[in-house]
Amino acid sequence: MKIKVFLLSLFLAINCEAKIPSNQDDICLMLDENPRWEKPLVTTYEKWGAEPGTVMAIIRQESSFNPNAKPDREKVLGFIPWKRKSSARGYSQAIEATWEEYKKETGSRWARRSNFSNSVDFIGWYLSKAPGAGVRRYEADKLYLGYHEGWGGYKRRTYKNKDWLLDVARKVKFNSIRYKRQLTNCPIEKPNRWWNPFD
Repeated sequence: MKIKVFLLSLFLAINCEAKIPSNQDDICLMLDENPRWEKPLVTTYEKWGAEPGTVMAIIRQESSFNPNAKPDREKVLGFIPWKRKSSARGYSQAIEATWEEYKKETGSRWARRSNFSNSVDFIGWYLSKAPGAGVRRYEADKLYLGYHEGWGGYKRRTYKNKDWLLDVARKVKFNSIRYKRQLTNCPIEKPNRWWNPFD
């Protein structure tokens, strides 16, 4: 009986977390659908300085808020499924090597890419390295270029001749600004800590 209750709880938890927002143009509606997303967004801002609007814009671009997102498989002979193009997974589409680096550096041993809180923290951690590449926290387009190309690639300007990527970066910037403006109508409140409900 206990095992059944545990499995049911696990199933419900997974399904609650995996709810993909129906309107991804409105951050207020997204947070209404997924109120548990507010706390990790605030925590990541306090911890890493990553703006909630920018984090959400990156997740939208990378996975459309699908916790199980993966790159398409390559096709052999045009129709036989083969290997995936990269090891990217989850909300953040972090590749395996960078995810392992994040876990090691932050001590987040059990972090999963399909977990929203873990993915938000990962993005915050990654964006916190932006000053080393001369990028400021409000430059969402440049933050995305560094996120996509890696900070080493950003400094080498590997994005320079990738017009499609520059277009995507501008789209991320647009969504980041839009989300930031929308949040004035539904501000994310700092979560109360259980040991101090008045904090």
